[in-house]
Amino acid sequence: MNFKFLAFGLAFTIFSSSVFAGPKSTTLRFSNIAGPTSFMTTDLFGDYFEEIEARTDGKLKIKMFSGGTLVSAKDTFDAVEQGLVDMAWGVTSYTPGRFRELEVAEVPLYASDIYEASVGLWTLYEKGLIKGFENVHVFAILSSGIQRLHSTKPLASFAALEGERYRAAGPLAAKSLEAFGADPVALAVPSIAENLSKNVLTGSINDWNAVFTWGIADYVKWHLDVPFGSSPVFITINKRKYNALPEEVRQVLNEMGGRNFIRYWSDSLGGENERLRERVASSDRDEITVPSEKDVEAWKARLTPVIDEWSESVANGQEVWATYLDAVNNAHGQ
Repeated sequence: MNFKFLAFGLAFTIFSSSVFAGPKSTTLRFSNIAGPTSFMTTDLFGDYFEEIEARTDGKLKIKMFSGGTLVSAKDTFDAVEQGLVDMAWGVTSYTPGRFRELEVAEVPLYASDIYEASVGLWTLYEKGLIKGFENVHVFAILSSGIQRLHSTKPLASFAALEGERYRAAGPLAAKSLEAFGADPVALAVPSIAENLSKNVLTGSINDWNAVFTWGIADYVKWHLDVPFGSSPVFITINKRKYNALPEEVRQVLNEMGGRNFIRYWSDSLGGENERLRERVASSDRDEITVPSEKDVEAWKARLTPVIDEWSESVANGQEVWATYLDAVNNAHGQ
């Protein structure tokens, strides 16, 4: 036997093991409904997931599948719950009526920014007032960008909504538009620009980020810059996958989720919305109107019947609304 060759072989095996065997890692397949080049993908989620991976010392990898390539937006929650994907973010308006308590964020004129609305929603979750998330691990529940009113016709006040067709994302958003005299239309966000181009819609309620992401900016010239509610967002992880992770990895996810992620999300997405608003404001083509506080308070009264009707239709609805509003007010200015 060639002992010199055997010794070399053993030495190479030991050497190669020490070089190539790193810490065992787990990869979470993250379903991302945003496009691969969008701000949400490259900046918001991309940067944060890199930080999570770094804090786990490479024991956790998060691989994004963007543009809804794994599952459709409406199937996102079920896909995570069933383990078809490991982690995902979704918008509750794609499954209307499923998460009734979260609909409170759709009410206009109360939460003035993403952070306030997100704290309001997370507080509801912390207090056990939200149903439907028992079979998943909740990384965060928060608010999308605060929506504004965008129109193909002059929009100098709330009165201009009377009789016009506006796209609304959720049931409370639709009821709120009706309270202002508008005719709400339920459409998926990718369909908004096409329907604006065909004059099927007069306008839409969206945050500034969505206005540019989905081509809405090409058709709307008039903007009523008032906080007109938002769409609730969830980020969930398959419970079995989460429970199988090492304890130290779960700890990192817990530390970087919840309120810590809310702060990051609000600053990041809020900053992008401010940047895009300034882009519109500097345009010679567009006109932004900011209603006075007096006008906003006067029009708020129209929402009281909407809120009362909703509160009566949801279990613990009055407690949900009071808790949300209290949390929003406490978060104001933070």
